[in-house]
Amino acid sequence: MTTQRNAMFDVLKGLGIISVILSHTYRGGTDPFAVFVRELAMWCVPMFFMVQGYFMRKPQNYWQVSWNKIKQTYVPYLYWAVAYGIFYWLTIGKSFTLLDILYGKTALHLYYMFYYIIFALFVPLLYYLPRKVRIGTLYLMIFSNFAVTLILEISKTYHVNILHWSGPNPVKWWGFLALGMLIAEYPQIKVYITQHAKPFLAGFIALFAIGLIEPYLNNTLGYLFNKAALFPMSIGLTFALAIYYSTEKPFGEKFLSYVGSRTLGIYLGHFFLVDPLRNTLLPGDRFLAAIIVLFTCLAVKEIKDRVLLKLRQRKTPSPA
Repeated sequence: MTTQRNAMFDVLKGLGIISVILSHTYRGGTDPFAVFVRELAMWCVPMFFMVQGYFMRKPQNYWQVSWNKIKQTYVPYLYWAVAYGIFYWLTIGKSFTLLDILYGKTALHLYYMFYYIIFALFVPLLYYLPRKVRIGTLYLMIFSNFAVTLILEISKTYHVNILHWSGPNPVKWWGFLALGMLIAEYPQIKVYITQHAKPFLAGFIALFAIGLIEPYLNNTLGYLFNKAALFPMSIGLTFALAIYYSTEKPFGEKFLSYVGSRTLGIYLGHFFLVDPLRNTLLPGDRFLAAIIVLFTCLAVKEIKDRVLLKLRQRKTPSPA
């Protein structure tokens, strides 16, 4: 794989952000369909980290690249985090602190951005290590991630407090990032999977099914990201979708790629619409609320892009 823009990755992100919206509109529901939607939607956060890891590289100028990432991603996120804090303070009286803003706690979904920027700033340092040491570290990240997730599952199931740290926990996510990085380290893996696409597709679908069904069997439904089944479910679905959307003319590719290219804006802004729609304007019709949220975000982003383009064109001097 190359680092140039690839429609398959945009499709994965498009499906991921749609899953995020569905998860948030169906949150709190106790009917079987709502429970199923939330269980299925959990695949997307690990997928986002796998994609982030796949595109990790050794920066030519670490400090400049890091500063650019802060300006382009984390600073805009901080604006949104403050806006959510003010919004919930005015509407439901929820207070917030500076740490809540930095950690992404002013709204339910913003935690991802904190981990995203932490990984973006510090994980590239692994590329300054000898390759064998880096590869060993990536395997350690994967196994430690699985171990922490399993410990969290056991703790919740048996009501024991094994991990006492309640602050940010990068270990809970960095295994998925490491998995993406490992695949990038061994491009022959992609070649081999491409050459044997059908059996791998069947295998990944089976892996996904195991991860999705297992919580129904051992009564861990609702263990949000705190269960070992997250690994087979998210890895299986991510790779199955990657294989399918690497074929010619897969279903919905253009639309999903369009959505995926606007993932960050949708992710940051959609939560302002979720609760008013699902609780007040469209109570009882969460699927329609999710559709309205998605297309409203797309429309706002499209309008913003066109306005900015016109402003740039006006500022650009015409040739003599």
